[in-house]
Amino acid sequence: MELDIAKSLRMAIKDGKVSIGAKNTLKSIKRGDNQLVILASNCPQRFLDRITSEEVPTVNLDISSVELGSMCGKPFTISALSIIDAGSSDIMSIREKEISNDGS
Repeated sequence: MELDIAKSLRMAIKDGKVSIGAKNTLKSIKRGDNQLVILASNCPQRFLDRITSEEVPTVNLDISSVELGSMCGKPFTISALSIIDAGSSDIMSIREKEISNDGS
């Protein structure tokens, strides 16, 4: 069964705690708050290098920051986000399951 990443992300944002944006993601990493970092394919290299140099679970999606923003139900681009508390979402299973990037 495929994970519907769009639905899972929206649920995590609604019910859990998610830090949106590369700068906020870096802050949550420094605090040690995050459980999972999700990156868009076009995350700026300066943030990508800093985020991936940390020992945090990271998932690189094959979607742009525009698509990631849309998946999250936001009217802006999102290059990185950090799941601090997944709430009732199944987003944490993203590492074990195949991802459906088309949101269907």
